[in-house]
Amino acid sequence: MNPYAAPGTLPARGAEDDIADATPPLLARVAGGVVALAGAVVALTGAQTLLFVTIRGPAAMAPYVLVALGVPEIVLGTLIFRARAWAALIAIGGTILSSLASAAWLVFSVGHYLFSLYALMAPVFAVSSLVFAILALGPCQRASAARARLRAQGLNLGI
Repeated sequence: MNPYAAPGTLPARGAEDDIADATPPLLARVAGGVVALAGAVVALTGAQTLLFVTIRGPAAMAPYVLVALGVPEIVLGTLIFRARAWAALIAIGGTILSSLASAAWLVFSVGHYLFSLYALMAPVFAVSSLVFAILALGPCQRASAARARLRAQGLNLGI
């Protein structure tokens, strides 16, 4: 900090500040873990149903949809953990879809006397991951902007 700077002016930001801002913040790391956990629970709901139950008709596609929605969330969770803003944006859309799909599957499965702990908890985890992905969007954008500033200066930290 410059003691001779004019009052009310912002201090110049250096590379040290950008390096500190480029590291993934705690909220992004927590959100990444919650998104990955929700993806695992949604995918395991579909996998459990595929392994233990035979379903006929159009509803037979539901377990495949749950697996297809859950697996990318695991990958997106690891990218949010690394504070990637684009991953947080995609995860918001993906968690909306997985929330709706897991809630619909819960209603269908309970309506047909199929009780599963994964199916009961999948909507809860999916909605909580949506909340955390929305909360992590700002810190991820700040970290991505700091990484872009460092990259423009010729510093690629690999984080």
